[in-house]
Amino acid sequence: MRSWILSILCLYSFSSFAAIEVSIIGDQGTFSNYQQLLELKGGNPAQISDYQSPYSDRATVSLLLLTQALSYSDLQYSLTFVTSPNTGRSLRELKQGNVAVYQADIWESDFDDSTYKSVAIIPKNTFEKGFYVNRGSPLLSQTLTHEQLRELPISVGSTWYQDIAQLQRSGFNNIDKLNRNQSLFGMLSKGRINVAFLEFPNTPDLAIQDSYGSFYPIPNMKIEFQESRHFMVSKQHPHGAEIAQAIDQGLAEIIRLGLVEKAIQQSGVKQQRVSHWQSISAP
Repeated sequence: MRSWILSILCLYSFSSFAAIEVSIIGDQGTFSNYQQLLELKGGNPAQISDYQSPYSDRATVSLLLLTQALSYSDLQYSLTFVTSPNTGRSLRELKQGNVAVYQADIWESDFDDSTYKSVAIIPKNTFEKGFYVNRGSPLLSQTLTHEQLRELPISVGSTWYQDIAQLQRSGFNNIDKLNRNQSLFGMLSKGRINVAFLEFPNTPDLAIQDSYGSFYPIPNMKIEFQESRHFMVSKQHPHGAEIAQAIDQGLAEIIRLGLVEKAIQQSGVKQQRVSHWQSISAP
């Protein structure tokens, strides 16, 4: 592998006759959270049915669903985790066939002819985000209309292409795109930006806790994304077809068991606490 790949984190064998190595590429933070989540839940992905934990952000739970799907399939395999500095680099290596699978679900529009697309992990109009502000922001106590919210500058990462596209489809034109060297939470805490477009965490008050402080969503405002999200497997990988088939086989079973729906809710993707909030659509 190329020099930017930092390490192989672990190797599991689910069969003494494992024939296929399934290499999963992604960031080290998610792999570390996954290891801690797995240890907390007993160590066997196939036996986990409760996804709540201090480590259960969306990416970590997504990785757990991926390994669960493989464990429910007929494939004889081992897992290798390989770290990468960012998502863009991970997807380039995957599409070149140097690794087999990306660690988390991916937007449908990110797939091309070099990849296999699993069945949907997060269906269309399911993934939600809110509008987060500093805990002392007056926007938390104001009653905003959709039109007033659309007039505010909304901050996102410059590479959050789906977020930007969904905001634009929903009538937002004042979008502040931050580069990777600009800390979104740091800028919120210092008042350099006012509103950030972020996922809802699985916390009792929907607050995001960061070293810069606590951040809260503007009440009764959210956006539902119109795209679905799927697991991505490389067609260029020598065992890509077999791995993709195994993932879909396992997903069919854990979807039937209700585990995917439960995971989506417990990781904060589909929040019952905001189910009555207004979804802002195109004006």
